[in-house]
Amino acid sequence: MEKVSTLSTRRRAKNLETWTLYAIIAEAFFLALWPTVAAAALVFGVITWFLHSRIDTHYQTRSLPLDVPVAIFFLIGGLSVLLSSARSLELIYNYCSIAGSFGLTYFIVGQTVRKPAQVKQVTKALAAGTALVVGWGLIQFAFGVDAADVKWTDPDAFPELRKRIFSTLENPNVFAGWLDVFICLALGLLAKVERRGQKLVLVAAIALMAACLAMTYSRGAFLSIAAVFVVYGVLKDWRAIILFVVVMALIAFADTTFIGRILSAFTHSDSSGAVRVGIWVSTVAMIADHPFAGIGWGAYQFVYPQYNYYVADPNVVIYHAHNIYLNFAAEIGIVGALAFCWYFFGTMFMALGAGELFDGEDSFIDRLKKFFRANSLAHYPAELAATVNEVLSDFANAVMNLFSRKPHKPKKSAPHLELVHHDEMKWHRRRKLADTDTVDADDKFAAKLNDVTQIDDEKFLGGLKLGIGLAFLSMAFNGFTDDLLFNIQSSMLMWMLGALGAAIEKIR
Repeated sequence: MEKVSTLSTRRRAKNLETWTLYAIIAEAFFLALWPTVAAAALVFGVITWFLHSRIDTHYQTRSLPLDVPVAIFFLIGGLSVLLSSARSLELIYNYCSIAGSFGLTYFIVGQTVRKPAQVKQVTKALAAGTALVVGWGLIQFAFGVDAADVKWTDPDAFPELRKRIFSTLENPNVFAGWLDVFICLALGLLAKVERRGQKLVLVAAIALMAACLAMTYSRGAFLSIAAVFVVYGVLKDWRAIILFVVVMALIAFADTTFIGRILSAFTHSDSSGAVRVGIWVSTVAMIADHPFAGIGWGAYQFVYPQYNYYVADPNVVIYHAHNIYLNFAAEIGIVGALAFCWYFFGTMFMALGAGELFDGEDSFIDRLKKFFRANSLAHYPAELAATVNEVLSDFANAVMNLFSRKPHKPKKSAPHLELVHHDEMKWHRRRKLADTDTVDADDKFAAKLNDVTQIDDEKFLGGLKLGIGLAFLSMAFNGFTDDLLFNIQSSMLMWMLGALGAAIEKIR
């Protein structure tokens, strides 16, 4: 009887563990599509995880590499609410609901995802949800979104710009930041996969998401993803720059407005740039007045009117500082902002790996070392010419190899060859073709699908980990001009990817 009870307990524990994983998958899928459902899935996952941890006597929580800064960040965030001059029930509710969803997402993903197959399931759910988001964005562009109606452009600076898509994410800049993240994930996988079909699918996905990115006309997100491709291309693989240049050239050829919009980021023709500068000045003043405790998590919109040096209209509500680093420093203080940076950049460097971008025979650093090993200054021009020639040759080979099939190994010749009559050879050839034609079409399709979908665990984990590092790099660049993490869905995505990166680190 006791044995039966033990088996029943183990079965319940296994079911609860499975339900927790399904809850994480549902949250990943609905994150950008239906946030309410994603939040409900998170709550369900927390409940099932708690019950599983109580029933399974062998279950143990595990520590992740960056648990310390995460704990400091959320603890200081809670203290900032209690010490805020704008303290209210709204701030307390805001912190408990929003910060709670971030922390719980990080916790249950990090504690539940422990196998490569589970990492793949969560990643597929994120990819499927984003595919629908991209599809809806394309539909918006096809049927039209009047940018003037939603006040996302300066009509005086851009009178010809009438469409800015935002899909399900409410704002073009947030949608663009979301696309940046998934372009980076695709780039990381592209760097690791070897099958031609998988490379083609990933290149097509990057091109499609880049087209959607152009339709958002978000300058900060475009410059951020451009910086990521340049950094990765220069330090590791020049083909990334080729891919980016080709895709952007096609987009620029199809839409000349896009080029003017991007170039305006380096001028003062658009009022949004001047507004951001004014907000940053006000935010720095907030930090100077509240350097330790901050103004309180989520209190920016309530405190900003006291520092309204630029936006004089009291009816205009400024919700955030349009800068991740300044916003955290203002709301939870300098120590809290440093804890966030510890987690954020720690995750980025952990995901990129100590030598991911700087090791290898083809890396830029390795080329520089070879260049400066010349014995004489007179050798430098020759070495430089050789290096440039080698790089150009790599460019050409990379373009050819990216879409070419791998060369087949020559078959070993038979030890003995018999002479065959010409008519017999033709008969054997016709027989061979007839046998080939009898192969079931479904089997051929399944083989092609298998070639695209099946990937070695080690390569998948390595590619996803690299993609997460690049995604955090894109968010770091984007964070200088916009507070992408003010959006709840984007923040939950960041915490989920951070937990996945930590889980991969523990698995590998």
